[in-house]
Amino acid sequence: MNRMIFHIDCNNAFLSWEAAYRLTKGETLDIRTIPAVIGGNREKRKGIVLASSYPAKKFGIRTGMSLMEACKLCPNLDINPPDYDLYVQCSDELMALLSRYTPLVERYSIDECFADVTGCFTGTARDFADMLRNEVSSTLGFTVNIGVSDSKLLAKTASGFSKPDKTHELYSSELEEKYFPLPIHKLFMIGFRTCMKLYNLGYRKIGDVAHEDPKLLRKHFKLFGLLIWSNANGVDHSLVRPYDERPKGIGNGMTLPADAATPDDAYPFILSLCEISSQRLRAAGMQAYTVSLGIRTSDFRFNSHQRKLISPTQSTMEIYGICRMLYNELWDGTPARGLSVRLADLVPGGTIQLDMLGNQEARQQKIDSCIDDIRGKYGDSCLMRASTINTGAEPVAVTTHKKYPKIKPNILNGA
Repeated sequence: MNRMIFHIDCNNAFLSWEAAYRLTKGETLDIRTIPAVIGGNREKRKGIVLASSYPAKKFGIRTGMSLMEACKLCPNLDINPPDYDLYVQCSDELMALLSRYTPLVERYSIDECFADVTGCFTGTARDFADMLRNEVSSTLGFTVNIGVSDSKLLAKTASGFSKPDKTHELYSSELEEKYFPLPIHKLFMIGFRTCMKLYNLGYRKIGDVAHEDPKLLRKHFKLFGLLIWSNANGVDHSLVRPYDERPKGIGNGMTLPADAATPDDAYPFILSLCEISSQRLRAAGMQAYTVSLGIRTSDFRFNSHQRKLISPTQSTMEIYGICRMLYNELWDGTPARGLSVRLADLVPGGTIQLDMLGNQEARQQKIDSCIDDIRGKYGDSCLMRASTINTGAEPVAVTTHKKYPKIKPNILNGA
């Protein structure tokens, strides 16, 4: 039996999820029908378009564009701040729906996933994909594209043929007809710079690369050239790997309300990021062996350092102390525009490294747990570190301000 792989891609995910949720709460205006974007606000300089409606796209507004530039193209643009809690919940609902039909569902990103549906349906794959699209729309309130193929690579390519709310097929037997004529920028894993380099070398279509001598591509792109050639020929035998609930890393980042000119200016924001990252780590019942800190400077350069620990930790203050050291090692005197903290190499929590001074780690763990409980009950602002007062740093650097209730099945269609 030939493999049957679906790539499910949510249409304008963040904006569609926001619109669907608001409609269930009584709003009459569907922001998908007007020029609208998800992107933050100018005051906090979180001014990047994360998602745009189709009416907004007609003005030339695209993902990654600054809000200032987007507003010049459309002065009456409706701007909505992102709510990642809501988006994760919507993504989880999609995963749960697909998992009712096959256990082989792999989350590729927050708004797209793969599903191996081999042997899971009768009739044609297209009919089954259409049925799934209709169920997502009627049950969850947003639309998806589904690419159908015998490999993950071609299924992902097919799902992007045209949008929204469509099913497209692309099989290994259809490369000459459907795949090779595609423009080179449609090739998977090709970024802007690689695409331009390929273009300058004379390649215009995927077929141009597919029919090239792989040795020549390796000459120009080293080992990556062989992967480019393989993808251009539609070669992909990778399996759909079921979704693993265990996080591989936990972190958070933020753009500062004003550039941090000195380390003392940056420390309160680093602490705020450590608060939420360690809080999420403890909520997941995990500890981290690796702590990393990233700095985006005022001239938009990005640098990061990481520290491997002898024993894992979930302590807020230990993580903060490490991040301060990393910042001091990284900082070159250029004002910091953005900061990020990431915890990786996670292991299950519960074990504590004993010390010779009465187990300070155990006492700190009790303090952290108490703080988590109080903030969980009364809100993040009920407890603040004295060092963050009057600095402009939030007690906990969350990416959203509004707290949405846990989404239940069918909530997005008002059921």
